[in-house]
Amino acid sequence: MSKPLFAILLGLSATGALAQTVPPPQIQVTATGIAKTSPDRVTVAYQVRGEGTTSDEATAKARDSAKAIRTGAEGLLRGDMELHASDFDIAPVRSRECNRDGYGQAQLSTGPCAILGYVVTMPVSIDTPRIADAGTLAGLIGRLGGLQVGVRGYWLSDDRPARQQAMRTALASAKAQAQLIAEGSGARLGRLLRVDDGTNRDMAIVVTGARARVTPPPPPPPAAPPIQIDLSPAPIRTNVNVTVVYAIDQ
Repeated sequence: MSKPLFAILLGLSATGALAQTVPPPQIQVTATGIAKTSPDRVTVAYQVRGEGTTSDEATAKARDSAKAIRTGAEGLLRGDMELHASDFDIAPVRSRECNRDGYGQAQLSTGPCAILGYVVTMPVSIDTPRIADAGTLAGLIGRLGGLQVGVRGYWLSDDRPARQQAMRTALASAKAQAQLIAEGSGARLGRLLRVDDGTNRDMAIVVTGARARVTPPPPPPPAAPPIQIDLSPAPIRTNVNVTVVYAIDQ
């Protein structure tokens, strides 16, 4: 009698151990939340160019052109802008005869390969919150000598509020899906177990103290008012994808 009883107890113990390893019933769903937010920053890019028979002459012309464009842009935007210029190139110019059979090889600066002059180029970009003035700014830069001028993009200075809004939408959608699945299977939706958005991004809003801003003195107005260009940028789409796991209450 002792051996069968021992076997039964061992079987019950194994069954209990197996039951402990089986996870409780769960529902896992994925959802996407989208937030559409009007941009609050715009980037306008252009190129400054200077030409001269010497490197210094070309550099001075590029410098003067850059100053004129910056002065005009500050006048239009009332100084509410950030200008970025981190690249500066000086290239010698030779006759076409020098490059005819060169195949990219180094050439001595004599004969047909003598240096005729220099070209200086400097790419520049302006970031500003004055969205409505983006097209007008591009036209003004072209008038003042900027080359390859264009509105390069609209963006958000801080996308955290938009991501939080998209996250709330995604979580609400995920809960609705899980509720439908639970009802369809005759179960009752339990508590939220896990949320994964795949980014590990900190969603907290950080409030920082206001920084003092120095406003430059107003520059002299241009010779003629700039041509007004009205643009209507599309809203910025912020997507958040989440995987949500809910428990099932039996």
